Amino acid sequence: MGQRIPNIWIIDDDPMSSFMLKRLAELGELADIITIYNSARAALDYLQANPKATNQLPDVILLDIYMPVVNGWDFLSRFKELKSNLSKPIDIMLVSSSDHPRDISQAETFEEVMAYVTKPVSLERLKELLVRP
Repeated sequence: MGQRIPNIWIIDDDPMSSFMLKRLAELGELADIITIYNSARAALDYLQANPKATNQLPDVILLDIYMPVVNGWDFLSRFKELKSNLSKPIDIMLVSSSDHPRDISQAETFEEVMAYVTKPVSLERLKELLVRP
């Protein structure tokens, strides 16, 4: 098995979706720490307030696109501005129920996005994307 990811954040306003992603990551033993944010604003606030808290910052963010108030696109735009202040690089995977070509091509405009995954996500797909050799 590959190396575990120290810290994963799940940002999704749907509690069932967050729970399923967390459960898959736990079952697959993919991460040491898994934190759920039910709003993108709360996650952004944390990043902005704690840019040098290396051990608390995520290595990977699983980000939903369609959320109220601050959606995934808004998060990515703000993250782009914040990332140079962060003490480590963070990979972002978009996790969405949308498989619309417009969303997929918009995701490709963000260099911060390492993958676009449609829900429901399987453990195999998560392992394929997250497990580091």
